[in-house]
Amino acid sequence: MRVGVAIIGFGNVGRELSRVLARKAEILKAEMGVEIYVKGVVASKGYVALGRDWRKEILDLASRYELGDRGFLRDSGDPLELVDLASPDLAFVAIPPSYTTGEPNLTIYRGLLKKGVSIITADKTGLALRYDELFREARRRGIYIGYRATVMAGTPAIDVITGLVGREIKRIRGVLNATTNYILSLVEKGLSFDEAVSKAVAEKLAEPDPRIDTEGFDPSAKLAILVNSAGVKISIENIRRTSLTSVPENMVREAARSGRRVKYIAIADMERKTFSVSPEILEPEDPLSNVSGNYNGLSIDIEGEKILLTGPAGPAWRTAGVMFTDLISYLNQRQRLEP
Repeated sequence: MRVGVAIIGFGNVGRELSRVLARKAEILKAEMGVEIYVKGVVASKGYVALGRDWRKEILDLASRYELGDRGFLRDSGDPLELVDLASPDLAFVAIPPSYTTGEPNLTIYRGLLKKGVSIITADKTGLALRYDELFREARRRGIYIGYRATVMAGTPAIDVITGLVGREIKRIRGVLNATTNYILSLVEKGLSFDEAVSKAVAEKLAEPDPRIDTEGFDPSAKLAILVNSAGVKISIENIRRTSLTSVPENMVREAARSGRRVKYIAIADMERKTFSVSPEILEPEDPLSNVSGNYNGLSIDIEGEKILLTGPAGPAWRTAGVMFTDLISYLNQRQRLEP
């Protein structure tokens, strides 16, 4: 079986993914009988179409700071132009989020579905805003959407939640944003919120626009995806957000001195249908109070029991690895369906 793919978004995750695909292409061929072929990559200013020797070409591209430095890049304001040119079976999407307008992300997802292209995404925008719409269209067209990388990346949160569908989930509660964990740890040590946020941005641990993290957009998007995966239809627009910086700095430090911790908590009360992201002071016995650094934590109350899941989130190499896991799921599904 021959499978053509495109990579939409060629930042850190897209480049790491290209290396994974180049490295594991022979393994896919030997173990699954699948010949994977990356037909091209889309960057912010255009795209690069690849030829037969795509593995060598894509590794060369992944090592470049700018794709256009030797004239490789074809200028295009339309990320779907490469899709029209190359007709891939599958697109990996690793583009920046756009939670306020949803664009151009939603247009890209809708365009891919309309063209019959399956999707594996690390971007949360589409599913956080229009989960039901996108999956309904994918089912109608028999198209695969893989999204393990959208929540907790290196930890199988999506697999756990989808494995509980049909059971009575009472509450989902989590520390879903590692960046705010880091910011809070700096505030505990004496930095102001402004200083801590600036340090996180400088160290590339926060988005260039840190409000995506500190105003709760990122954990809200992840919560929306988890809730939808559990079978309840919501949008990020249904989640009440309280800024991380609403909690006084001295309260963060006083809590730490007394053995408690301030954490940025995402909560879905599945019975009351209330959803929120806000800073909370957690007692030492709360399992989420010890989730720190680049780790996330998830607590699921279900039928009188509690499921706890903790593990690493990013960085880019881990996210790319999870997208490759989705690729295996996609290939298994195709092989089952094809005669």
